[in-house]
Amino acid sequence: MPYPFRRAVVVLLAVLPALASADEAARPTKLTADLGYVKTGGNSDVTTVTASDKLERTSGAWLFTQEAGAVWGETDGVESAGRYGAGLRADRSLNVRLSAYALAAWRRNTFAGVSRQFDEGVGLSWKAVVTKPHSLDIEAGLGLNQRTTTLNEDQNFSTARGAAIYGYDFAQKSHFEARGAYLLNLKDTEDSEGNARASLSAPIAGNLAIKVSYDLAYRNKPLLGLEKTDTTFGVGVQATF
Repeated sequence: MPYPFRRAVVVLLAVLPALASADEAARPTKLTADLGYVKTGGNSDVTTVTASDKLERTSGAWLFTQEAGAVWGETDGVESAGRYGAGLRADRSLNVRLSAYALAAWRRNTFAGVSRQFDEGVGLSWKAVVTKPHSLDIEAGLGLNQRTTTLNEDQNFSTARGAAIYGYDFAQKSHFEARGAYLLNLKDTEDSEGNARASLSAPIAGNLAIKVSYDLAYRNKPLLGLEKTDTTFGVGVQATF
């Protein structure tokens, strides 16, 4: 495992107990962190690590969100998976159901031909369903994309974004969420991409929960020789503060 990634995992595990002692009800800040690890030996030598976090801060009509995630794998001493991403987002409530957002995101996935990619966008989010235990948000916006491929090609273009987020609360800490987003390349519509995630979390003790997730990343026009779709199935521990 790369040293910076190992260091980030160690720091995350070190700060979680301190965060757990804070009074969640009195704080406008919410942190959710996930960690999964698989290691095999003997006839097969495979290591897989997944980690992610989501930090939300509410201030009046504003909601600020930071998210990051990583999937890293090694098979017989050779890196076999490496997908990393991070994003910042600000939402400003306009009324009970409508809000405006601005976002910026970075990702890297050399196995899918992306050396680095930056996305910036603005748009509107509408709360189509607000009746508990269901929730449904629908989003639309415009943005810019700057991508550098593993062939060292620079690709810059404007985008149109559509997204949907559905949530269902089974109980106080049991939650299902399905989200998807599609980026339409306005310069070359055949080179558009999308992503989706379905996740289910159930409490096990205190602030800890078991989380099962399935991620899908799609690019309609990948580099020559690469698949259009990447998927990841994960099971791990989630901590919420």
